[in-house]
Amino acid sequence: MDWTPLLATLLGAVIATVSALLVEARKERREARAQERRSKRELYGAYLGVLAQARNELQLIVLEGTMSEAERTVAARQSFARCYETRYQLEVFAPRVVVEPALDYFRSVRRAREATIRGTRGGADGYELAFHEVMEALTAVRDAMRLDMGTDGLSTD
Repeated sequence: MDWTPLLATLLGAVIATVSALLVEARKERREARAQERRSKRELYGAYLGVLAQARNELQLIVLEGTMSEAERTVAARQSFARCYETRYQLEVFAPRVVVEPALDYFRSVRRAREATIRGTRGGADGYELAFHEVMEALTAVRDAMRLDMGTDGLSTD
């Protein structure tokens, strides 16, 4: 009995199976990376969005000149309170290179909240400094997020 056709068929089957497994593994890795990018995009967008909303509300509180100190305190704290949830999510799921500037941004918005509570008015040094720090921190965290997601032209892989 000639074993050559049987061995050739067996070798062909092994090659086909290994090739299919390699293609499937590559496809799964590609899909996992795409899902990770989508998750990061959603998390980063939610984080930036909630802090931007709080920042804007704080600016409106500062511009509103008729609020009492108690009303201003409550309004400022309420505008910032929802920022904690996404902060904690970001701390758990984002890499350290994003978490550090993200926390700096969070803290700068919190300092702006405290300046708002103190009743610092627009044009006053404390107010201007607080919101200037917020914008600098925002730039740093956006750059870190872009770098992490590879959307700035540089790959992190």
